[in-house]
Amino acid sequence: MFVEGIVLVNKLRLVFLTILLIPQVIMFGMAYDSLLAMNKSFSQIEAVSLASALMLAIIMPGVTVQWLVGKTLDHMRQLCYQVKQGNYHELLSLPNESRNDEEDIMVLMRDMNWMARQIENRERELKLAVDELWQSRNQMDQQNKMLLSVNKELLTVQQRLQERTTQLENSCHHMEIMAMTDPLTSIANRRCFFEALDHQITAKPCAVTPISLLIIDIDFFKKINDTYGHQSGDTVLLELAQIIQKNARDGDLVARIGGEEYAVLLPGAISKQAVNVANRIQRKIMEHKFILAEEQVSITVSIGVCTLFQSICYFERDKIYNYADQALYHSKHNGRNSVSIYDTDTHSIIKAA
Repeated sequence: MFVEGIVLVNKLRLVFLTILLIPQVIMFGMAYDSLLAMNKSFSQIEAVSLASALMLAIIMPGVTVQWLVGKTLDHMRQLCYQVKQGNYHELLSLPNESRNDEEDIMVLMRDMNWMARQIENRERELKLAVDELWQSRNQMDQQNKMLLSVNKELLTVQQRLQERTTQLENSCHHMEIMAMTDPLTSIANRRCFFEALDHQITAKPCAVTPISLLIIDIDFFKKINDTYGHQSGDTVLLELAQIIQKNARDGDLVARIGGEEYAVLLPGAISKQAVNVANRIQRKIMEHKFILAEEQVSITVSIGVCTLFQSICYFERDKIYNYADQALYHSKHNGRNSVSIYDTDTHSIIKAA
C-alpha cells in the first residue's frame, strides 16, 4: 500500500506538473522574439512562475493524496466507532462489485465492511446463545425449586412415616405386652406362661437340667366374692399377685393362669428349692392382712409342686403341669393351706413339711 501511494503521488505530480507547465509554455512561446523576452523584470517573473509551478507540482500531489487518504481514514475511523457502539448498519460507501485492479485502500474498506457484518452476525448468534442459556438457566432454576419442594414434601412424608412406624411399633409392642399380661394383676397371663414353659422345655430338650412348677389356688375364694363383693375379690387377686411376685426368685415367672389360680415357673430349681419358695409364699400370704370392706381378712392358699429333669428328648410340657395340678388338688382335698409335692419317681403325692 505504501509503494502504491508513492506511485499515486508521482502520477499526480506529473499531472500537476503538466497542468502547471502548459501556461508557462504558452507564456514563453508568446514572449519569444519579443521585447518582453529582453525585459529583466519579465525574466524574473518567468523564473518565479516556473519555480512556483515546480513547487506546486511537488507539494500539491502529496497534499491531495493526504487529503483523499485522510478522508477515507476518517470514514474508516467512523465505521470502527459505530462498530464499537454496536451499530453495524452504517457501512463504508463502496461500489457494489469489486475489481481485481482495486487499490489496497478499497480492498481494506471492503474487508472492514465484511468484518463489521461478521461481527454483527457473531454478536447476533452470541445474543441468541445467551438468551437460550438464560432460558435454560431459568428452566433449571424452576426445576430446582420444584425438586426442592418435592424433596421437602418427601422429607415431610418420610418423617410422618417414621413417626407412624414408631407409633405402630410402640402399639405393637404394647399389644404384645397386653397379649402376654393379665390386665388385673399386671403379671404374666396364661398364654405367656405356657409359651415360657414351651421355651424352657424346647430350648435344651435333651439336657439334664431341672425345672420346677408351682400351681397356687386361693382357698374359699368364692366365699370372699359372695361376702365382700367382686371388687374386694379383685383386690385380693391383685395383692396376692404382688406377694407371690415379691417372694419368688429372680428369673422365676409368675403368672395368673385362671380366675384365682396362679403359677410360678422356676427354671433350674430342684425340688427342695421349689418347696422352699412355695412355703415362703404360703406363709407370707397367710400373714398378710387383706382390708376388705374396712375389715381385716386372712386368706390362705393351696400349692402344688412338681420338679422334672429334662433328660428325655421331646419332653411333653403338659406332663409337668398335670403333675403340679394333681399336687394342688391333693392340698385342696387334704385340709387346704398346705403345700403338696408330686414325686415323679414313685408317682405319689406327699405334703411338704
